Amino acid sequence: MEKWARKTVELAAGIFLTGEYNPSVIPYAPQKTVLPSREEKDLPRSYPERTGVTSGRILALLAALEREKRANIHNLLIAKDGAVISECSHPGFDTNVWHLAHSMSKSITALAVGMLVDDGRLSVDMRVCDLLPEYRFSDERFADITVKNLLNMTSGVRFSEVGSVTSQRWTEDFFASSMAFNPGERFHYNSMNSYILARIASRISGGTLCTLLEKRLFAPLGIRSYFWELGPEGVEKGGWGLYMSSESWCKVGIMMLSGGLYNGVRILSSDWISECTSEQVQTPTTLGNYNYGYQMWVSRDSDAFLFNGMFGQDMWVSPQNRLVVCVNSGNNELFQKSPTLYAIETYLNRDLSNDLQESLFAGDLNDLRKREEEFFVSRHWIRPYRPELKRGLRLHKRERADLPAEWEELVGRFNFVKNNHGILPLVIRAMQNNLKNTVDGFVFERVNGSFFFTVVEAGVSYPMEVGFSDFKESVIDYHGEKYLVRVMGEAMEDEDRNMLYKIELLFPELPSLRTVKLSFNEDGSLKVRMSEMPNNRIADLYVADMQKNNPKIAFFYELINKRLGKNYVEARLDNAFSPTLIGARVGAVNYTAIMDSEREKLRAGEKTVKIINTVIEKFFHDEDEMNEEDRAGFRTFIVDIMDRIKQKLPAKPKRTVGGKAAVEVEEALLLTDGEGGGAPVSECEGASEITPDTDGGENG
Repeated sequence: MEKWARKTVELAAGIFLTGEYNPSVIPYAPQKTVLPSREEKDLPRSYPERTGVTSGRILALLAALEREKRANIHNLLIAKDGAVISECSHPGFDTNVWHLAHSMSKSITALAVGMLVDDGRLSVDMRVCDLLPEYRFSDERFADITVKNLLNMTSGVRFSEVGSVTSQRWTEDFFASSMAFNPGERFHYNSMNSYILARIASRISGGTLCTLLEKRLFAPLGIRSYFWELGPEGVEKGGWGLYMSSESWCKVGIMMLSGGLYNGVRILSSDWISECTSEQVQTPTTLGNYNYGYQMWVSRDSDAFLFNGMFGQDMWVSPQNRLVVCVNSGNNELFQKSPTLYAIETYLNRDLSNDLQESLFAGDLNDLRKREEEFFVSRHWIRPYRPELKRGLRLHKRERADLPAEWEELVGRFNFVKNNHGILPLVIRAMQNNLKNTVDGFVFERVNGSFFFTVVEAGVSYPMEVGFSDFKESVIDYHGEKYLVRVMGEAMEDEDRNMLYKIELLFPELPSLRTVKLSFNEDGSLKVRMSEMPNNRIADLYVADMQKNNPKIAFFYELINKRLGKNYVEARLDNAFSPTLIGARVGAVNYTAIMDSEREKLRAGEKTVKIINTVIEKFFHDEDEMNEEDRAGFRTFIVDIMDRIKQKLPAKPKRTVGGKAAVEVEEALLLTDGEGGGAPVSECEGASEITPDTDGGENG
């Protein structure tokens, strides 16, 4: 296993399995350091019938999206013939506020490359090693990688985006990486291909990627509000990290529909637009109904093409119907197997030339505009407070003041024992390497007629105003990264007539949101359940993929589950994304007793953590760093354990002479700590499908 891959395993285990308080393996540096300005809504606005589409068709699409529980849409914008005919947002989001696009960024990188190709300064047939000649490689096949292989994801390089959180030398590690296959042999999605394209474009243009794009793309299209995170080498990340609004993405789509023209200005050649949006390589059907062009996806059964980012960031373009659909979401999805895309294709990916005559869908423009104004209101987690509502119309059946009196019970400070959680969603913290945190406490207070919810993390306070009728906006500076946050709260009685408090934190720039549920236990302690969306189902997809492609990781996964209890890993993943904290009110008579009880629970898990850390340190240790005696002993030890699991033998694995690493792992695994319900390794079952990695090589 290559060093970057091993570090990634260690990082993931620190976050999800052992609960380390700062599992980062490289120094943290802030990325998202600026706040958005609102993008001007300067695209023309129209209505569907004027462009040949019925309002009823768009209305039916919006209704279908709102019924689809897996579609957590933040923004939706539809343009036809260059004019916006429908736009709507989930409460708390805006189509003209930039939103993290994830892998939609790749498509913009491809447009930057195309500008240099149009200029004659770059060719897709150029070798990457000639464009970045100072970097050395060990696999001779690396010399055959071309710009085209980067563009269509056929480079074969193993070093991928998962290494970006464990390495600061991205280009060097890319060149030093092993190869999974010969360049051009098959498709393998790898965001580091996109980063190397950004490095190449930056070098040839003589500035940053954004310097090139500002002059050639953003300014001509009137895109004024954007931000692109930089990698550790001072170059835009290329494959991810771009923030743009739906309004801005729509302008890009309109330009591409026009063959590279925008308002009569030539942005890119029609040849490059055609190459990007034509099938360059076939992709596995498991990823969805699209093949791949140049850093964008191409429909298998129509002329549509797609900019796609994880969690449901999409720009779907239909040349046949002159349509652009831009979507921001927070979904548990990685590629194009998306209920949102399915709905869009169902209603819009067909011949619409006779739509006005066919009138297949009921509803007129007034119905559509009302639906847009109320889009996803029915899906709102928080019910907005309406002070004018009288007795009997709310669950707790009493009239309320403008600031609901129920929240008085929460006023005060509540402290928690040490943990590795944060108010910013875990997905964002992990991607930004922004993991050094612990929620010390919550503070609830009224200030000049407003209600504030303050999260204290590692001694730093993040105050956020809570709205009850609508969202209140605040700004948090999270270790140097700045984010808008919009907060709403609701107090209600549960089925046992106990008060339940719900707080929703929307980050309008991000695919992720945070929800907090609070209630009091009988002893007066505060029970807090924090959840986020997307959630641990995303991590489940990664875990399944890692087990499928790496026998060593599969064996480790099976070993931990068998030793610490069935589904231990899944439970830890759920806790990482949706933790439960118990807090004690400062000044309460039983404050010390509650905190001592929580600390004792924390200590009780230390032996489990020791087991996991020992296995990680020894099992995933680079064998090149062991001496010959330890390497041989460790390999024999792992095979012996695996054989006895298969045979269900009760005997302990045989210690190998001189194998110090093996002995340490064995002693940790055979600890009896009374937790987790797991059996000792020698008593485990069900691992017959797993085979150990005995060649010391990379399996990913």
